[in-house]
Amino acid sequence: MSELKMIAIASELAEKVRASRVSPGYGHPVTAKVATGHGPCRHCLRPFEVGQDVRLLFTLNPFDGVAQIPLPGPVFIHEEPCERYVEEKGYPSELLRFGAVLDGYDRDQLVRRRETVTDGSQETTIQKMMQDPLVRYVMVRDGSAGCYDFRVERQEAS
Repeated sequence: MSELKMIAIASELAEKVRASRVSPGYGHPVTAKVATGHGPCRHCLRPFEVGQDVRLLFTLNPFDGVAQIPLPGPVFIHEEPCERYVEEKGYPSELLRFGAVLDGYDRDQLVRRRETVTDGSQETTIQKMMQDPLVRYVMVRDGSAGCYDFRVERQEAS
């Protein structure tokens, strides 16, 4: 089990987008198209099957509830319902083959450390970043497009 939590978008948010076809907080229309890229789905964190899966594109502020300054951007989810990624499962193994930009943020929403990973060492790199007490969370972004994939936080001590 990982000492980190991989935080995908909430199931309630994914369901709301699927039902309303409107971007939460922005009112922009949601677009449905057959996948032309791997994604991943921001709910189940699985790559899309290019040319097969229908994905919904919408605007999301990944900092909602985490930091004050909104930084909205495009994200995708499966059009059909999917199971939310289990937070304690560690870095999604299906995403290790894709490059990632890892931004470590402090409590003031400033990037304290940025790493680009293309060799499958995403979780190890995130663990090293999280050793810095100033890094509160890491935003994982697509290594090519730069869009938000998911957030990583430390596990709560039990």
